[in-house]
Amino acid sequence: MMSLEDFTSQKIKILSGLDNSRKGSYDARIEGLVQFINDIQEYVTTSSCSGRLIMFCPNEGQGNVKKGCKWLYTSHDFVKYEALVSHLKPEDGDIVLKFEPLILHIRCYNMESAKAMLTSSLESGFKNSGFVIGKNGSLVLAVRSCLGLEVPLTKDGVQLVSEEYIKFLAEVANEKLAENFKRMDNFFALLKARFGSP
Repeated sequence: MMSLEDFTSQKIKILSGLDNSRKGSYDARIEGLVQFINDIQEYVTTSSCSGRLIMFCPNEGQGNVKKGCKWLYTSHDFVKYEALVSHLKPEDGDIVLKFEPLILHIRCYNMESAKAMLTSSLESGFKNSGFVIGKNGSLVLAVRSCLGLEVPLTKDGVQLVSEEYIKFLAEVANEKLAENFKRMDNFFALLKARFGSP
């Protein structure tokens, strides 16, 4: 079993690099939570996203291309449907609107610490949370929920939905984001109650 000293050494290396999320840095809304977790000796976060709404298409082309996807619009906050409509250009390809809730990867020192963090995530509403054991014995907890949403908007250059429906989707996504932030705040509160000041 890895010693706490070795874990701390690896933690320092992890924290000296970039956050492994696509953005490469913490969202402002999740920064306090991430810093709190990283101040606890037995944990280190490796990637995070507070939740986001994205419009993308699988076609490569202009814009921010990653893994064959072209990202047309991204927001980590509440959205107005007008912003979605303004970025919806059927000629860009097969466009999909997707809401992704919070995802937080936390490397844990041992099974006991992993279970404590998992309990807090489950109790705060992140029911899809779980951890995996890496080849080197590392324990990584993924904090996540099932609040996602994914809807195709265009196909073969044809818009499939009306502006009224896009307005409805924006409302649904905003409701999901509000619930996501509520759960995130509950998670933070539970961690403070459980771990106090690191």
